[in-house]
Amino acid sequence: MSETTTAEPIVGEENLVDAAARAEQERQGKQVAPLNPGASGFEEFQLAVRRMLGLEDASDGEMRLFWHLCQKSGLDPFNREIYMIGRNTEVGSYEPVNPNEPDGPKRKVMRWVTKYTVQVAINGFRKRAREIADSKGIELAMGEPLWCGDDGVWREVWPEKTPPTASKFTVYRDGKPFTFIAHYSEYVQYTGGGEPTSMWKKMPRNQIRKCAEANAIQMAFPDELGGLVLEDASQPDLIVDSEGNIERGAPQRRRPTGGGVDGMRAARERREIQRQQHPTVGEVPAEPEPGGAEAESGEKAMAPQTRKKWLNRMFQLLGDGDCTDREDQLIVITSTAAATGHPGLVLEHRDDLPDSALRDVVTKLNEWSKGGKLGHEITEILNAAAVREMEAADMAAEADLARREAEA
Repeated sequence: MSETTTAEPIVGEENLVDAAARAEQERQGKQVAPLNPGASGFEEFQLAVRRMLGLEDASDGEMRLFWHLCQKSGLDPFNREIYMIGRNTEVGSYEPVNPNEPDGPKRKVMRWVTKYTVQVAINGFRKRAREIADSKGIELAMGEPLWCGDDGVWREVWPEKTPPTASKFTVYRDGKPFTFIAHYSEYVQYTGGGEPTSMWKKMPRNQIRKCAEANAIQMAFPDELGGLVLEDASQPDLIVDSEGNIERGAPQRRRPTGGGVDGMRAARERREIQRQQHPTVGEVPAEPEPGGAEAESGEKAMAPQTRKKWLNRMFQLLGDGDCTDREDQLIVITSTAAATGHPGLVLEHRDDLPDSALRDVVTKLNEWSKGGKLGHEITEILNAAAVREMEAADMAAEADLARREAEA
């Protein structure tokens, strides 16, 4: 029977070169170990890692992808530099109407699935930028953060109680500047009630500054850090505090259509009756007149602060109507604008509305709110949009069936 003994360390035996090599090996050992299903004790090890990182439900493929991104970026999930977050997301897929006819007509089926996204803490971006610069002999310098209001004047300090309009940050790589401007309205995260999440409400200056800084770092190092998402610029149902602790809010979801299947069926029937009575209703909206609504009506443009108040009121009303998904908000905004005399608007961002359309949309939402039917009207709009999507899918399936029959 053999015995295993542990030799006493000999002080002074290791020279500086060997010590440095050993330290590097230990540092490498702290990085994420590759997931090897054939390794002894892999299941126990993987379970422990999953529990530590809160990834019990992630598949092996998703874990391997996460580990690949950790190794590619050089970020350590155990030091809270990088995260993989799962969210309930409604996705659609086209499946055969008859399972026995895989090539037959298809219908769109919506299901809730867990989608995982990888997010990086701002300290992770900073650390990797320094490491990359050191390893490649790049001269790296960081500029000072700047903030501005609606007047467009950049300031080193933002003393106002209201959030800044934007933040600007510059990273210098070998003297070449990489500047990014992050607009508050495009990055702020909202709760289900339409209010900024806790960190965005508590520290809006710091949050928007981190968004500008992370994007500037990515611009300077696109090959190494491109494609990573800053935690503070992620979906609004996730809150990561200043210590890196993860707080999950209400899951962001596609707004359910009112009344379930009955609500969808009723909306579809109303649309069909409306089409029979008014054949042009629901067709492609007319192109907007050149010059925009303001030019046509001769109305004076809103002052920046006035416009901000109208936008804030619009988002508050949408939140009151339980419409917090950005895509849903765009649908409601454009539909309400069209119904109040502003057809054909194509909006990339929710706050791109012309002043006159913004007034009319907020006025209509206010009217619905005072009448106690805000949520109902929003649901009707989203139901109608879902019906149009279903009809488009049906038409595509019918066209595909007709094509196959013609080829047969």
